[in-house]
Amino acid sequence: MHMMVTNDDGIDAEGLRVLEASLSPWGQVVTVAPTQEMSGCSHQVHLGRPLKLSEAGPQRFALDGTPADCVRVGLTQVAPQTDWVLAGVNCGGNLGVDIHMSGTVAAVREATLLGVPAIALSQFRRTRADVDWETAGRLVRRVLAELWQRRPRGHEFWNINLPDVVDTNGEPEVVYCPCDPQHLIVDYEETADGFRYRGSYQARPRTPGADVDVCFSGKIAVSLIRWPG
Repeated sequence: MHMMVTNDDGIDAEGLRVLEASLSPWGQVVTVAPTQEMSGCSHQVHLGRPLKLSEAGPQRFALDGTPADCVRVGLTQVAPQTDWVLAGVNCGGNLGVDIHMSGTVAAVREATLLGVPAIALSQFRRTRADVDWETAGRLVRRVLAELWQRRPRGHEFWNINLPDVVDTNGEPEVVYCPCDPQHLIVDYEETADGFRYRGSYQARPRTPGADVDVCFSGKIAVSLIRWPG
């Protein structure tokens, strides 16, 4: 297979390296990722300025744009033969309504709009402790081995969220589940510099059986997302 990977954490992110290594047994991997972190940028693209592409290593390229920009430039200029686009592994969950704000998810949404099947991968973090990337890589390989056989139809993509290892007991179950429609807690603190968001990600509402509940319960949440919904 020919696979292109990207992310919203930037070209130097550890999760990106983990994804690249996890994919290597399945074929050729080309990376086109942002030069810097672009978390929360959603589906923003740049149309009014040139986008600079630079080589960051063998088959690795950095673009001074958003994840969606990376997919557009990658599929049209760098790797037009791509069979799959994968984004991640994001350092933090992309669950429920996060999919509307996430640059990681926007990258795979853009790929589906361009006709290429795609998968977003994220690692939920319950605390700010370092991510166990070795375990994350093992779980990525396990779930991808299933999804290669379940190619999404046009304008559909897979969204995968790995649980925090502190929530798991042995090998976490893979659960196919819907995206939770409930909104994040909206809470702001007024400071001398303005309003600072103080909502708690872990305290967000959980619809039983939806992706937030599944992932927070220590299981791998796999959701099939259709765009437009």
